[in-house]
Amino acid sequence: MLEKLLEYLHKLWYSIFKIKRGAINMKDKKINRDIIENSYYMINLFDRDKKDRNVSITNLKLQKLMYFVEAYYMVDNPEEQELFSSSWSAWDYGPVNRKLYNCYKKFGSMEIALEPSQVSIGNNLPDTNKKYIERIYSLFADFSAFDLVTLTHLKGSPWDEIFEKNKTFEQYNFQILNDSEIDKLKTKEWFASQFSFLFHKGKEEE
Repeated sequence: MLEKLLEYLHKLWYSIFKIKRGAINMKDKKINRDIIENSYYMINLFDRDKKDRNVSITNLKLQKLMYFVEAYYMVDNPEEQELFSSSWSAWDYGPVNRKLYNCYKKFGSMEIALEPSQVSIGNNLPDTNKKYIERIYSLFADFSAFDLVTLTHLKGSPWDEIFEKNKTFEQYNFQILNDSEIDKLKTKEWFASQFSFLFHKGKEEE
């Protein structure tokens, strides 16, 4: 299952982005580091395409996508230690940003819907933010929430390391896990290694 997901991503990447990649010059670009405002734009993309692509976005799926957005950004901009000014914890179903979770928990497992003012905020994000959100959306929009959970649960992932450290006789202390903080440097290193094809500079991108 994991191998098929990664193989699919690899092929999809080269079909979407056959242009030469270049890291953003941070001195010339504005960055919005509020994960909630960034999430508005991700949700906007799903709302835009839900009829044509039959895609939808829930809190669980959004958590994984925004985790990948930050990871992608950090790898693509090596001098950066984070994109969002809030942390991630190792919850049962993968990395969770508590600020993001609290914002959308009222929707439960249902599709998220935004107010017009939130849609506007998302659409007015800096282009740099939009770039990374659009790339993750293009790659993962068709994945189910649990496909994305599976990817974050890969052996050796930052989530997996925290879970393994907190396992005693096959039992987990979920209070500790809920209050944990995933090291963003480890996320950056893991994403660069696991999804290295996204950062390939070979002929396929020329």
